[in-house]
Amino acid sequence: MEKMNDLKALLAHEVQDLISVEDQIIEAMPAMIAKAQNGELKKALEQHLSVTEKQRTRLDEVQKLVNGGASEENKGFLSGLFGAITGGEKCKGMEGIISEGEKIMRADMDVDVKDAAIIACAQKIEHYEICGYGTARAYAMELGLKEAESLLRQTLDEEYFADNLLTRLAYSGINEDAETTDETKAGGAAAKSNNAPKKAAAKKKVEPKKAATPNINKAAAKAENGKAASKKVAAKTSAPKKASGKK
Repeated sequence: MEKMNDLKALLAHEVQDLISVEDQIIEAMPAMIAKAQNGELKKALEQHLSVTEKQRTRLDEVQKLVNGGASEENKGFLSGLFGAITGGEKCKGMEGIISEGEKIMRADMDVDVKDAAIIACAQKIEHYEICGYGTARAYAMELGLKEAESLLRQTLDEEYFADNLLTRLAYSGINEDAETTDETKAGGAAAKSNNAPKKAAAKKKVEPKKAATPNINKAAAKAENGKAASKKVAAKTSAPKKASGKK
């Protein structure tokens, strides 16, 4: 069992894990897209599949930058938990998330309920990716690998955007459609045909907060400014009062 000697080796492993993650997502997403019934949801998933393929290519560049242009060589002790690309092993975390998603999508359920379930499955995937890319980016920043950090940040921003879009779709009506049973929907349709519907007051949509990638540099600068301000206040309070002029 090899020892992980430094942060750069850990970053190299994290990048390997993300490559496995993206490979599994690219393989699994077409089935998810095929099962989606809501037009906006299907379109969002199709667009993100295209983005994911670009992210996978981007990871190859990140891996070269981390390894100094060389191919992947490190297979540390974490490979047993997360999985490494060398040898064909998979990221165990993403393998489990996708397996659970496939199981729920095979269940017998109303089409509106299935769309809500697909959003949940897709967001679990996004949250895993946000965690992985955020960690890798933090390592790259610490190591001063600016180009690798920039590429990882670009993908991280795309994952935040995808997650926020899925949340908006859920709030825009998909979860509401899944709330009622088939019998309730049938009864509501019959009532509408027999009675003139009253104009309903517009519902106030709940908009999710916009997700943003944490800016570590800004946070550090803010902390330094706070320290400087505290020193100025301390200097003022300790300085002797200026003698008042004679009348």
